[in-house]
Amino acid sequence: MSEELDALILKTAGRLFGEQGYAATSIEQIAAVAQVGKQTIYRRHASKEDLFKTVISELGHTFLKAVASDESYSSDKPLPTLHRTLRRLLDLVLDPETIALSRTFVGEGWRFPDLITHAGAHIFDPLEKLALRFLTQAEMAGQLKTDCKLQETSRILVGLLLGWPHQQVLFGRHVLSHPDDRDHYFNACWNNFMHGVLKPDISCVVPEKTAS
Repeated sequence: MSEELDALILKTAGRLFGEQGYAATSIEQIAAVAQVGKQTIYRRHASKEDLFKTVISELGHTFLKAVASDESYSSDKPLPTLHRTLRRLLDLVLDPETIALSRTFVGEGWRFPDLITHAGAHIFDPLEKLALRFLTQAEMAGQLKTDCKLQETSRILVGLLLGWPHQQVLFGRHVLSHPDDRDHYFNACWNNFMHGVLKPDISCVVPEKTAS
C-alpha cells in the first residue's frame, strides 16, 4: 500500500505540475486531487521543491527502465542496441506528459534554477552517458574512426535524435506525431550520422521502416 500511495502522489503531482506549472501548484492541491492528507505528502517529501525534484528523478528513472531490456544486446552489438534504445527513447521524450513537465521546468527555470539543474542531472546527463557507453563499446570493437571524440559524439547524437524533436514539440510544433514520421526522421539522421563516425568498412545503416 505504501508503494501504491507513493506512486499515486508522484503521478498526481506530475500531472498537476505539467498542467498548471510549478508556482501555481500547491501541496494542498496535490493532496486534494490525490485524496490523501497533506501531512501524508510531507512525511515523504520535505517541500514542494523536493516533491518536484522527485517527480523529475522518477521520469529519468522511467526512461532508463524502459530501455533496460535492450542492454543485454550491448556487449556484442553496441550500435544496433544503441539504435533500438534511442528510437525507444524518442517515443518517451515526445510523450505528452513528458512534454508538459518539460514546459514547466523550462518555463519556470529562470525563477527556480535548481529545477533545471536537477533535470539535467537526472534526465539529460544519463541519456548522454547511456549513448556514451554504447559508443565506447563500438570503439573498443574497432568500429569507429580513430579521431572520434566519444563524449562529444554522444552529446551530438542524443541532441540530434532526441533533443531536436523534443524541442520542436515543446515549442508547440506538431512534428513527428506519427510513428512512420518518427522512423523516417530517426533513421535518416542515424544513417547520415553513422557515415561520419564509422570506419569505411563498417556498416550500421538501417532501413527506413523500423519497429519501435
